[in-house]
Amino acid sequence: MSITTIVCSPHELKEELTLVMTEEFAVSQKNAESAYDGRLEEFFNRLKGSAQFVIEYPYVDKVYRDSYYSYFSSKLQQYQRNCIRVSVFDGSVAPDQFRNATGVADLRSRYWGFVIIRPTIPNVLGRSVVSPRALRENGFLCLTSKFQTTVCAVKFEAVGFPHASQDTETITCAETALWAMMEYFSSRYTEYKPLTASTIMNTLRNQSYFRQLPSEGLSIKQMSFALRELGFGTKSYLRTMYSSASFTNLLSIYIESGIPLILSISDRYIGGGIGHAVLAIGRTETTSDDIDRLVVSMEEDAVVAARMCEKNIRIVECADIEHRFVFIDDNYSAYQLASLEEPMVYYNNDSWRRCEIVEFLVPLYPKVYMDAMAARLYIKDVLMGERFNIPSDTELFIRVFLTSSRSYKDYLAIEDNFPGKFKEAILNLPMPKFIWVGEISSRVLMKQRMANGLVIVDVTEIQTSGDHALLAWGYGEYCYYKNGLVVKLVQNTIPLKMFNIFINNLKGF
Repeated sequence: MSITTIVCSPHELKEELTLVMTEEFAVSQKNAESAYDGRLEEFFNRLKGSAQFVIEYPYVDKVYRDSYYSYFSSKLQQYQRNCIRVSVFDGSVAPDQFRNATGVADLRSRYWGFVIIRPTIPNVLGRSVVSPRALRENGFLCLTSKFQTTVCAVKFEAVGFPHASQDTETITCAETALWAMMEYFSSRYTEYKPLTASTIMNTLRNQSYFRQLPSEGLSIKQMSFALRELGFGTKSYLRTMYSSASFTNLLSIYIESGIPLILSISDRYIGGGIGHAVLAIGRTETTSDDIDRLVVSMEEDAVVAARMCEKNIRIVECADIEHRFVFIDDNYSAYQLASLEEPMVYYNNDSWRRCEIVEFLVPLYPKVYMDAMAARLYIKDVLMGERFNIPSDTELFIRVFLTSSRSYKDYLAIEDNFPGKFKEAILNLPMPKFIWVGEISSRVLMKQRMANGLVIVDVTEIQTSGDHALLAWGYGEYCYYKNGLVVKLVQNTIPLKMFNIFINNLKGF
């Protein structure tokens, strides 16, 4: 059985793809067209007009094959075991370009990713990785990774975030969210492995009291358990346990930290029956107007609030900016944009539009013991201390995020605006694998992507009294940093002026 390749333009795609589905999946033309209109049209219509496509079939997809052998092959109705792969390029593609070095180099520079079409009619949108650059509207920042693939037997590298639709039988929205998250982590870190439907089933076997196939979805507790078994120190945030402002603030801090989150979506608070799981992986870029619209946050901690009032210090938080966030939703194509207040606004159904985020799961590194809530409060407490010496009647802009110490030191090493002696002290400071960072700035400076103060916090220390969790901080004329592993901070008179903010988590601000 040989592989067939078709090169086509956007206006030819529907005709070519439905014909291939009819032949390969042994379905009627009507069902093929219905599957295209219902699941694929929205996906392809969001791509830029310059997109060109290479269709290859039959294609063996590892994710679908796992579902096929664990479930679909046992059904009376015959399901095909092969898929179709559609590769996306920016601009024209000629078949002979795949057979010479110059042509391949040109195609690699214009490669936008791939999408797998599987024979699970009508839910045919399978595993895909498409670059945000391929979209007509792409003014957002989000997590991406690199995935090795081939087109016409030539190696290519797809850059994007994994996405797939649920087949409703072996994977629902919960399993799809877990799969996409682990696909992302396994492509970036060797300690994590990719998931398949059968792996999820085996992981949760001891947590399931009923049959696992066909899937009836997973509870938030089951997803938390699965993430823990897969190597994460999972943290859950339930909306009813926090004020509305704190809940969205915490979610935003984790997105700013470059961590994909599983969001539990529901309309049950108004008596509905919708329950859904999506991933949040990024946000829109920050504008000067976004910063101007920020209002002073009402501090909920009584001690910190009293100190702020006494010193007449006001705080605006980066995490309170009303961005639109980037969602991976298996009911739609990748990179949907919506606010945290109306997360399902892109649906054409009023019940879905009324849904809210009721809980979110954070897949933290197991040795991150201090969570965002504690880090945010601790940084504010440090700012209100006597040593920070913030002038009275000051408005501070603070930006809190989690990052790896390796990534932060790499940024700091080449940050020319940072004082040399303080820089060397931080670079030579022993740190855990991850750190919390608080950048101190003002609205004016932040519009220039600049800060003038810094707090670095040890994520492995939950003792927040005194200086136990502090690694280093600087503001104004003074800086403090730990002398090796000694608890006591060393004070130094080193003026900390303006420096560029850290943008490595989302590759932008």
